Amino acid sequence: MILGSSSALAQTNVVVNRSRACSINPGYSMADVVATARSFDWPEETAPGVVVFQEAVAAAGTFQNDYDFLFSAYYLSYTDMVEKRGAFRRRSGGRTGLGFSDVATCSDGVRISSVRFASPRTGPIPSVSLSASTACQLNGATVADAVDLASSFEQSLEARAAVVSRTFGGPRFQMNSGVGIRIFFPSAADFGAALDRVQQNTPTPNQENPVSCSNGSLWVTHLIHARNN
Repeated sequence: MILGSSSALAQTNVVVNRSRACSINPGYSMADVVATARSFDWPEETAPGVVVFQEAVAAAGTFQNDYDFLFSAYYLSYTDMVEKRGAFRRRSGGRTGLGFSDVATCSDGVRISSVRFASPRTGPIPSVSLSASTACQLNGATVADAVDLASSFEQSLEARAAVVSRTFGGPRFQMNSGVGIRIFFPSAADFGAALDRVQQNTPTPNQENPVSCSNGSLWVTHLIHARNN
């Protein structure tokens, strides 16, 4: 149904995410970027389990001042990422047709994170859907407490939620001080229905869970590649 449900990622609730911020080159659209990336071969020896482009709709902070989308790749484990990235770096050069760098430009900054899904799911990943993300402070709580909060989001929003713990890259921060929470909706219609439902019936905060989160970001999530989806 939603991200993490591909059979390539369904073996575990904890996966690895490698992401970069990207901009669409002049003369092209997001549709051009998505079509170009989907047209590529994604060989099993180099490709992540899942690749999505997260197109910013309403991003918190200044992201949209400089970038248009996130190039987000998911691997089964750090071992899997090291093997696939190593094989990718050793591949031979040369190409035919339109390349990714023709339609988009990505920053040099890479962020690598552990992603813990709040619950297991099965089923295919939709080609286009909506997702939301927020940054949270643990305030002395644990990642397990954040996963509990993500589980409550799953129940109230009827969506898939995950806790993101950045391990490498990005701005400096104190380890174990904060996490991100991502919520993946099966479709735009499901997102709309979930938000309307929450607005009418605001969930009661769990006073025993000290995790606090900021205002969120909204993304259109384009599925580019999923092994055995």
